[in-house]
Amino acid sequence: MIRRAPFFLMLTAVSGCASSALNAPVMVQTPGLPSAELALQRSLDRVHSFMDSLGERLETPARQALPLPTTRVAAQTPPVASSAAAPPPRAPAPPTPPVATPAEGQALPHQAQPLYGRGGIVWFAYADGSPTLTCAAQDVCILRLQSGETLNRDAIPSDLQAAGWRVDIVRGTRGIHAGWALALAPTAQARETILRITTSRRTYVARLTASAPSMRIIAFTYAPGDPSSQPEIAAGSGAGGTPDFSFRCTGDAPWKPLRVYREGGHTYIQFPPGGIAAAPRLVIVSPQSGAAQAYTTVGDSYVISQPVDEALLIGHEPGSPSIRITHGTAQ
Repeated sequence: MIRRAPFFLMLTAVSGCASSALNAPVMVQTPGLPSAELALQRSLDRVHSFMDSLGERLETPARQALPLPTTRVAAQTPPVASSAAAPPPRAPAPPTPPVATPAEGQALPHQAQPLYGRGGIVWFAYADGSPTLTCAAQDVCILRLQSGETLNRDAIPSDLQAAGWRVDIVRGTRGIHAGWALALAPTAQARETILRITTSRRTYVARLTASAPSMRIIAFTYAPGDPSSQPEIAAGSGAGGTPDFSFRCTGDAPWKPLRVYREGGHTYIQFPPGGIAAAPRLVIVSPQSGAAQAYTTVGDSYVISQPVDEALLIGHEPGSPSIRITHGTAQ
C-alpha cells in the first residue's frame, strides 16, 4: 500500500484534480473565422443595403408632369423646448390644383347609371349618357356587344395600351356565346382613360377606370331611336385629370411615406429613399376591401387599385410604430 501512493498521486495530477486553477475554460480563437452570429448579421446588412439601393434605382409611378408636394403631417402637441436644434418641419402641401372643366357653353356629358342584374351582369342603356366602366388591376372584364355586331382589330385605339389597358376581341361562335365581346384587362400601372370603339353598328364612348369593384360582365340595352354614337367625354373632366394630394399622415417611423395621393382611381403611397425595403403591412380601413392583396409594389410606392379614405401602415417587428393615413377632413 505504501508503494502505490506515488502512483495515485501522479494520476491525480494528470487528471487535473490536483489544482483548481486547471478548471478554467479554455478559449480557442481561429484567426479569419468570425462567429456565426457576426457572419449572419453582416450578411443581413449587405442584403438590406442592396435592397435600399435597388429601391432607389427603380422607376417611381409618381407623376413627373406636376410638382409633387409632401403629404401633410397631422397636428400634434408641440414638444417641450430644448437647447438642441429641432429639425426643420416638413413642407406643407400646396392646395390641390383645380380640376379641368369644359369650356364655357359646353355642357358636361350625362353620366349613365349602371343597373346590376342577375349573374353579375352590369347593364347600361346605350343612349343614357357616358358610362364609367370599372375593372380592378389584374382582373378581366367582358364588354358584350349586341348580337350580330362585329368590329375589326384596327378599331381598337393604340393609346389604350399606353394607358396600361389591354383590349382583345372575343369572337363568339354559337348559342349563348354567339355575340362578340371585348375583354378589358388593366395592368397594375393602368390609369383612367377613354375607350372609343366603332363597330359595325355604332360607336361606344366610355370611361375606363382601373379600380374596384370590377364590373366583370358589362352589357347595353338598345332602343330604335338611339343615336349612332355615345357623347364624347372631355379628356380633363374625370378624376384622372389631376392628382389629389389631400392626405394626412399621423405617426412616426423611419419609413414614413413621403407623399400619398390619388389619381385615376388609384391610391399611391410613396416611401422615402430606402423606405420601401421595410415593407410595412398595409391595412385598408375605409373603404373595406375584401381582396387578400389589395395593392402592388411598384418602384418605391404601394399602388392600391381603389381610392382609399383611411389606411394603416404597420411595421413587422413587435412594438413597431404605425402610420395612419387619412384623406381630406377624416379624423
